[in-house]
Amino acid sequence: MSKNMKHKAEPMVKHPLEETACKCGDACTCRSHGSSKLIIKSGVTIFSALMISGAILAAADIQRMFKGSASSRQTTEAEIRTFIQKNPKLIADTMETYYKAQQAKKAAEPRQPQFADKKLVEEILADKTNYSLGNPDGKFVIIEFFDYQCGWCKRTNEGISKVLADNKAPNIRWVLIDTPIFGEKSEMIARYVLAAGKQGKFAEMHHAVSALKGTIDKTALLNAAKSIKINTEKLQADADSDEIKGKLESNKKYADTLKISGVPFLIVDGKINPGALIGKRLDEVVKLSNQIK
Repeated sequence: MSKNMKHKAEPMVKHPLEETACKCGDACTCRSHGSSKLIIKSGVTIFSALMISGAILAAADIQRMFKGSASSRQTTEAEIRTFIQKNPKLIADTMETYYKAQQAKKAAEPRQPQFADKKLVEEILADKTNYSLGNPDGKFVIIEFFDYQCGWCKRTNEGISKVLADNKAPNIRWVLIDTPIFGEKSEMIARYVLAAGKQGKFAEMHHAVSALKGTIDKTALLNAAKSIKINTEKLQADADSDEIKGKLESNKKYADTLKISGVPFLIVDGKINPGALIGKRLDEVVKLSNQIK
């Protein structure tokens, strides 16, 4: 995998506001992602406070240009500066309220759907090396780029799996494109799950690995394989084969074409859906899928 697709524990600093950014997608609430948002938010607050301070001083100065002497204007400016210095929380709280109001307004605005390139979607669906779950002939297609070590991917996979298991959306075809961005361990996990497909047990291995708790190492993968009665010797050989490694390279090309920087990343009925597909968002997708005949 190329460097830009690996998740680094200590990412290279490109910009002060990007220093702690992760690659977990829009729904991520991990510590690094949250820190990045906090830094940006604090920066906006401080910058805005300074702008407001400048505006107050400018307004005060204009008001007194014709009403007082230079000395009185200087006295007023000094008083305002002193007030700001003594009451920084007042400005911070004001900007916090403004920030929240802007965020709420933005969240309430309807998002214009972004469509994935139709030819690329057709190429992914025609690629026989891609595994899919659900209805293989389903007209409502969900294409998911994910990593087994991604928490939000795990929640998305659990939600969609339950929907399919309960037969709540019989028209869904769920195409899984493993895109390991969290380093060598993620690549190893992906290779073992894909290798299980060589024995006709991709779905079983996918569910078994998705259900694993804690650290997923080679031993855990082999135990998962044994639990679904896979030939582990063949599994390891296939996992190390050029064919499986080539498959991951093929997945990476799809991700590069879509300019994916974080997972989970989904294409739902042709529309791009960055971030996790859980809760109300998943419920809405199920509803839409059942409307297609």
